[in-house]
Amino acid sequence: MLASWLNEPLKVRWHDGKGWKETELRRVAFGLGEHEREMYAASAGPFALTVTLRNARPAAGGPRRVVRVEGEVAPAAEPAPLAAVLLRWTVAPPLRCVWKPLLAPRENMAVGDKVFRAPAIVFESETELAALVPDLDVLAEERAIPHVMDYALDGHMLMYGLCDYAETGHVYHELAPRARVLPGPVRFAFDLVEWDKEEGWPRRDFRPVERYLWHRYAAARMPAGDAAAELDALEPYVRHAYGWALERWKDVTWQQFSLVGAEVGGVVFIVRARQKPGLGREDDWREPKSLWNQAWFCGLRSAYGYAWWGRQLERPDWVAKARLALEFALAAPQTGGLFPAYYQAGPDNRWETGRWVMSAPRRPEGHENFVHLLDASWTCLWLLKWHRDIERDGRILPYVRRYADRLLRLQREDGSFPAWVSPDGLTVSPYLAKSPETSAHVMLLCLLNETEPDPRYLAAAERAGRFVLREIVPEGRWEDFETYWSCSREWEGKRYGEKDARSGLYNQCTFGMYWTAEAFKELYRATGRAEWLDAGERVLAEASLYQQIWQPPFFPVPTVGGFGVMNSDDEWNDARQSLFALTYWDYYRLTGDGRYRARALWAMKASFYMMYCPENPQAKAMYERVHPHLDERDYGFHMENFNHHDGTAVDGIGEFTIFDWGCGAAAASLAEFRQRLERG
Repeated sequence: MLASWLNEPLKVRWHDGKGWKETELRRVAFGLGEHEREMYAASAGPFALTVTLRNARPAAGGPRRVVRVEGEVAPAAEPAPLAAVLLRWTVAPPLRCVWKPLLAPRENMAVGDKVFRAPAIVFESETELAALVPDLDVLAEERAIPHVMDYALDGHMLMYGLCDYAETGHVYHELAPRARVLPGPVRFAFDLVEWDKEEGWPRRDFRPVERYLWHRYAAARMPAGDAAAELDALEPYVRHAYGWALERWKDVTWQQFSLVGAEVGGVVFIVRARQKPGLGREDDWREPKSLWNQAWFCGLRSAYGYAWWGRQLERPDWVAKARLALEFALAAPQTGGLFPAYYQAGPDNRWETGRWVMSAPRRPEGHENFVHLLDASWTCLWLLKWHRDIERDGRILPYVRRYADRLLRLQREDGSFPAWVSPDGLTVSPYLAKSPETSAHVMLLCLLNETEPDPRYLAAAERAGRFVLREIVPEGRWEDFETYWSCSREWEGKRYGEKDARSGLYNQCTFGMYWTAEAFKELYRATGRAEWLDAGERVLAEASLYQQIWQPPFFPVPTVGGFGVMNSDDEWNDARQSLFALTYWDYYRLTGDGRYRARALWAMKASFYMMYCPENPQAKAMYERVHPHLDERDYGFHMENFNHHDGTAVDGIGEFTIFDWGCGAAAASLAEFRQRLERG
């Protein structure tokens, strides 16, 4: 067989609408030399299946070998119903699967093409790397039946083919064969790619896979023009965002009140389309009315944005509101340096009857009174950015310093930090005891050391970075709070700290990859040690497998440049792309690699794809189908992502928006991006 890492025989499993059947394909032709190829054929009921494997010419400096696989299913005589056709191989030992886009914990599940963002199934041994890469050009042209792929540890089985699937749980893809009559042949194709690992090549280094996907598909779809012009073109979205949150919807979104004698404010956590002012449902809250400074929904990060833009666009009212958000952040009471993450209004929805809560609701059960250190470090990071970029406030550095000193005392011998601790420090949660959340603390400590040089901060940051590089990166253990305690929750097939039994892979989330790529970059900037930059590029390559490098014709909104979330969910265009945009840009500035530049600009543009406004005609039409009451007064309303559902959403558009994980977050990142560009 041309693909040396797959074992014969090649089998086909098909479904005719009545049940599954399986047979081996027989080799019918074999060629040598420059045109080396293999052809296989089988009868799948009333259909004839031919599969051609041919050697493709790899680019210089690229893979050792590329084998192109082309499948064609054609009616044997008259048109007849067909439900599914799946090619199946066993993978040769000692290769083991190290990555796939979506887990499939149960026997009848697979990786559907609705998660083919930068698709691959990746395998690794001590000496080689291999990947199955779907042909996105063929998929874009032909999708008479959806494409699916998968790998299962039991039997070491690799699969690719055609089958309908249903979204189940939050979110997996369950095979759901549906017979239909095909008038003619149906094609599918994919590449089998092999690389030799050089001596000293670390585990889980996906840079060759990322580069292959880039050159094969992304480069043509992600051209990068003049950066200043592309960023300037996004300014109308900023005006929509703040016009919506701070003006037209302000009676719902903007919250201002007195807290312990200080006037504070912020944009409320989450609002629904039905809460549009004037409709009489302004108090119809989806979740408790609250203000957050959490690692995900961070009001201070958003306020940084409308403070900066307020100055740029001569809107002192925005700046004044931003200062009230700063007051809210600094009002969080410290206990030995630790402080709560959010403030919840009372049962009567009044702030005067509200209370501080240590850990925001995305947490394990029983952790309300534990401080989530990730939230605290993220808030302090934004306090330092405010102090550096917006205005110096004499309260910021003492506040951050008190927290950082406590954080140093909580660091473990191995360099890691716990996730949740009681304010008195006597109780440490067992959850996420060792996780990539440690990387966020590295980010804070590096920025604090840059602001107020102290060898303690940098030493602690390096110890933490080495823990993540040693314990997290080689295992792909990208577990964080979002992985288990958000909308994609634990169940019997998804448990914290346990590998998925069917694939041997950890549940993972891109948040941890983001913090870690940032942490390693900042360690490189602080120390000058090239090992940190190399490690950061390694992590960023894995994260890039979640960046969307093409436009699926079956999605009705733009997608190129956006991001997915995790391997147990199927969102596109998620708001985290506004974070990754800056990470890519910084790596471009450090390495000169044009791929990072293009990825950065497209991620930044993608951050506004889901906004309701005339600049986004496709999204605008979707919003108006689902929410007919929306009009020009609502421009700026911004769903956090697309395709975020478990089979229950309408047209992929939800019924709520989160300013701090939508237009507010995107506008803040654009402010940072503009400053980076101006600094050169």
